[in-house]
Amino acid sequence: MPWQRSIRLASTLGAILLVSACAGNDRKEAQTADEVATTGAQSTRPEEVDPTGSASGRVVFDANWDIYVAKADGSGLNRLTTSPAREYDPSWSPDRSKIAYRRQPGDDEGEAEIYVMNADGSGKRNLTRNPGQDHSPAWSPDGTKIAFASTRGHQELLPSIWVMNADGSNPTRVTSIFGEYPAWSRDGTRIAFDVNTDIEQNIGDGAPADFDVFVVNADGSGLRRLTDAPGEDQGPSWSPDGTKIVFQSNRGGGERFSRLWLMNADGSSQRRLTDQGGFRPTWLRDGSRILFSGSGIFTIKPDGSALTKLPLRHPGEVGFADWAE
Repeated sequence: MPWQRSIRLASTLGAILLVSACAGNDRKEAQTADEVATTGAQSTRPEEVDPTGSASGRVVFDANWDIYVAKADGSGLNRLTTSPAREYDPSWSPDRSKIAYRRQPGDDEGEAEIYVMNADGSGKRNLTRNPGQDHSPAWSPDGTKIAFASTRGHQELLPSIWVMNADGSNPTRVTSIFGEYPAWSRDGTRIAFDVNTDIEQNIGDGAPADFDVFVVNADGSGLRRLTDAPGEDQGPSWSPDGTKIVFQSNRGGGERFSRLWLMNADGSSQRRLTDQGGFRPTWLRDGSRILFSGSGIFTIKPDGSALTKLPLRHPGEVGFADWAE
């Protein structure tokens, strides 16, 4: 199911590593729908979940390997992709006119490419056209570039962070270490991303963790590790003012599913935001709420209050979601 995907990095280092990495570069969410339904936000008990909330705008999301868009009130559901390929991991352009996404012909993630389409589903085209795996597109704040993860040029078939022009031209490697799921700071100067620290050998500090959040300048300089707690810290997203980063984590000892955590942009003051299971958080542009996926699509305020499940009639389990106001 899409929301149970693992983002452990695929590798040809051996069958054992391949299994443990789940061969997918996809989000690992081992929670069940019951677990999500029976837990509440840290400062919001389940009965306090707001059935309407204050959310407006549109949401793009994937479900059952296709991409959909709908208004936040649940109306206007529209399926944008219909091919037999797996199409998921959507990301709105800043002007909301286009959607970048991952298209994978079959089970082999190594054949994944980044496509872009108009917001109504028309004009689909391949941006990467590369024999390696390309995934997790993220638009720069000015809409001129797309950061993404790619295995191109890697003997190990593990991705690192790249940036290309929005038309697919001039792909440039940004990180020397492996990484995926980039997220731009709102001023476009920095990129936060995931690193599998069990596999990456060039980090240097050796802190025990499966995944951690790192940040790098957009030109590749200034690499810095922000999290080092045992567990899987993934899916960073910058607040609009650039002072905070929200991310998902299963830290806490034996956790089987991720919750949302919040930290300062320098990695300090890390605290759990939700008790509810959730993944792939992203901020609304005004900073008032955070959108995330779980047993559905939810929003929550940055202080952990006003947990809201959006009334979307999605066809199957929800994967990744992004917000357009």
